[in-house]
Amino acid sequence: MGKLDEATGYLSGPMEFVADHGVEWRRKFIKLSNEAGLDIHYIDPTNKPGGEEMQIGEDKGLQVRLQNEGRFDALRQYVGDYRHYDLRFVDLCDFIVVVVDPSVPQWGTANEVYFAERQKKPRFCIIEGGEYSLPRWLFDVFRSDEIFQSPEEVIDRLVKLNSGEIPLDKRWVLVRKYLREQREKYLQKD
Repeated sequence: MGKLDEATGYLSGPMEFVADHGVEWRRKFIKLSNEAGLDIHYIDPTNKPGGEEMQIGEDKGLQVRLQNEGRFDALRQYVGDYRHYDLRFVDLCDFIVVVVDPSVPQWGTANEVYFAERQKKPRFCIIEGGEYSLPRWLFDVFRSDEIFQSPEEVIDRLVKLNSGEIPLDKRWVLVRKYLREQREKYLQKD
């Protein structure tokens, strides 16, 4: 069994202002993780549980229409619903993988990153150009060993953490594995 078996990662990054709503890199990341043999579950906000109303892009057309028509209260309610889901997913994850693109506004991503930081969760940042391109504010959010230039580099780090080649630090609180083990012990007593 790997050290990260049953862990849950949240895939954070731009959606609103990118053409594919952030789908491509997330699908690639999950595929690479599976191919690497990692037993990690991912919460993908472009394919979230919660029914059709909470899916990819959260119906961008509807949001634009509500804003253009001045129906701001309806828009607030709509955004509030999916924002609630996404921030709850950050609560539930064991670590967060974040794509940062300084050329794209990322209000939701920033909110999710700061939530994860407050909870002292491990954070992995993917940014083209690495630390040379990282917005300066984020130098106090991501450690140097948490900044990568590609999904492949993050997967490589997760593989090393999973095998124990790189030890897990105290930020890793893998409660799901512990709960499963406790439940199995309890069931064996009966």
